[in-house]
Amino acid sequence: MSAVTKEKFTVPVTYVILAAIALVGAVLGVIRLVRGLGPTTNLNSGYPWGMWIAFDVFTIPFSAVAFTMAAVVHIFNQEKYHGLSRLTVLAGFLGYLMVILVLVMDIGRWDQFYSVLLPWRWNLHSFMFEVAISITLYFGVLVLEMLSVVFEHSNAIVIAWLKRLIVLIAAVGVLLSTVHQSSLGAVFVILRLRLHPLWWTPLLPLLFLTSALFTGFSVAVFLGIVTWRAMGQEAPMKLLQGLIRVIIVIQVIYLILKLGDLLLSGELGLIFGSGRFSLLFIAEMVVGVIVPLIIFSSRARSSQAALVVATVCVVLGIAINRLSIAWFALAAPPEYSYTPYWMEWGITIAAICAAILFYSAAVRYIPVLRKTVTEGAH
Repeated sequence: MSAVTKEKFTVPVTYVILAAIALVGAVLGVIRLVRGLGPTTNLNSGYPWGMWIAFDVFTIPFSAVAFTMAAVVHIFNQEKYHGLSRLTVLAGFLGYLMVILVLVMDIGRWDQFYSVLLPWRWNLHSFMFEVAISITLYFGVLVLEMLSVVFEHSNAIVIAWLKRLIVLIAAVGVLLSTVHQSSLGAVFVILRLRLHPLWWTPLLPLLFLTSALFTGFSVAVFLGIVTWRAMGQEAPMKLLQGLIRVIIVIQVIYLILKLGDLLLSGELGLIFGSGRFSLLFIAEMVVGVIVPLIIFSSRARSSQAALVVATVCVVLGIAINRLSIAWFALAAPPEYSYTPYWMEWGITIAAICAAILFYSAAVRYIPVLRKTVTEGAH
């Protein structure tokens, strides 16, 4: 009994470090909200969107792990993934929480962030409104899913109703996430004159959705290996092989759409003739698609280390893609330039550290999540 008690209340040094960084970020966040965007960022009229928007545009497909696994479990009725789905809901919840917090940092009138909930202030003709309302509503869905997981054994009437409605809640979440993953791409369709042709295409909504799908499943595979191993258990490799087959299909579709669009538009030559943009595009495709496809399609997929490498490559590839679209490949007026201010870096890094801290602590200390990891090894 003493060993269990000691394990429960021992705080790893890494938790302390992550908490310290998150606390510093919280202080920087308060300073930014009090002083405004001007003194705390390097944003300007030529670059009204900077690191924070690029970070959010990347984090949204990363957090797609929640809606992809919810679809697998509740819509396609694959109950064998139920344990893994709990962890992905937690990861998605924390990812969207980061998105919302960083978005508040990026809003000039942050004190009116609640306007998205007021119908009389809605602009129904705006892509940004659709993205904002979808993120808000989907985060609400994730909150409900987290409550049903954390309080699974509660006899409260509210939790009992959540359990009964969980399939409907998950279906609404899948619909909301599907819509806003694609509409996020639609936001950049209107930037045809600013976005480099290697990334601009009328297919951006479809490309955003497909890339979010294979990224979500890849993150699920990553969590399924790293989380179980961190808890001293064998990763459920047989379970993960089914997800890998799905990733392969979606990545092939994405690759065909991406290269086929450039071929049909007569812009295939831009891949090797666009200077630094060529390097970004090639890095994105090789690191994020081709290398993972090779690993997923070969015998290497039976190796945990190889799968970790492949899934990390997918995340790096989607990071290059979203950062290129939202930042690097956007042309600005010649008299403007943008380099993130140190406070922008500090708040972003703190948000990431906070998410890692809360995910690790939740798996370690919340019994229902820890039980999920332990049972998954058998």
